[in-house]
Amino acid sequence: MILGAALQLIGTTAPVYALLLSTYFATGWLSFCNDPARADKIQKGRALSAEKVRRDILQSIRSLFSIALMFSIGHTLYARFHIGFTAWPTSIFSVILSFLISMVAYDTWFYWMHRLLHSKLLYRPIHRLHHLSLPSVAWSNNSDALLDNLFLQSYWMVAHLILPISPVVLLVHKLYDEISGVIGHSGVEHAGGICWPPSPLISVTHHDQHHRFFNCNYAPHFTLWDRLMGTLHHSHDAELKENLRQRRLPSAPENHSDA
Repeated sequence: MILGAALQLIGTTAPVYALLLSTYFATGWLSFCNDPARADKIQKGRALSAEKVRRDILQSIRSLFSIALMFSIGHTLYARFHIGFTAWPTSIFSVILSFLISMVAYDTWFYWMHRLLHSKLLYRPIHRLHHLSLPSVAWSNNSDALLDNLFLQSYWMVAHLILPISPVVLLVHKLYDEISGVIGHSGVEHAGGICWPPSPLISVTHHDQHHRFFNCNYAPHFTLWDRLMGTLHHSHDAELKENLRQRRLPSAPENHSDA
């Protein structure tokens, strides 16, 4: 049984890691911008050194392996040892509903763990590495220490055991999280009108402000926890609207009142 579980763990970790790596590099390549003169940069006139870009990429390669391993541990416990809740029967409704439930659950998990990591006790030994890249770029998304991942990314292990969600749906959610996270660190507002305040969806501006102002904007998917707990930066809505206008996105209403 132990050998079979070990083989299943390896057999799951390898393809999950390959998927995460390919998603990271494909999304990063499409959204990477390190030109300080680019007009639509949120932090204009600032660029990350080539040395720090390389460091972020190498650290992300290591971090993505630990995420894949945690995901695979959860999947092995669920599939091999039948620990946790049985996934709902597959249907369009159950897939959509379980995906949304996982989005909300992860957003809650990440928000509170992220706030905890910004406490004086935990920030320097665990979370500081992620904030060394300023401004952040697309490659900075997974530039985290191992302990950082154990706090923030262990959701992908635990979710197999506490939610009645198909592992396939959970993997799709993780790939979505990877894509949105890489874009969220890009420093260029790629969001459209779907993020126009008071939309609950976060934008690139949301996470860019987190790196600039530090003690604000902790959530990964929605602005709801930040608004509810008073941790949304006071200039978030106004700055986001301005950044969307500068991108001249058709879905951002040009005559929309900021009031």
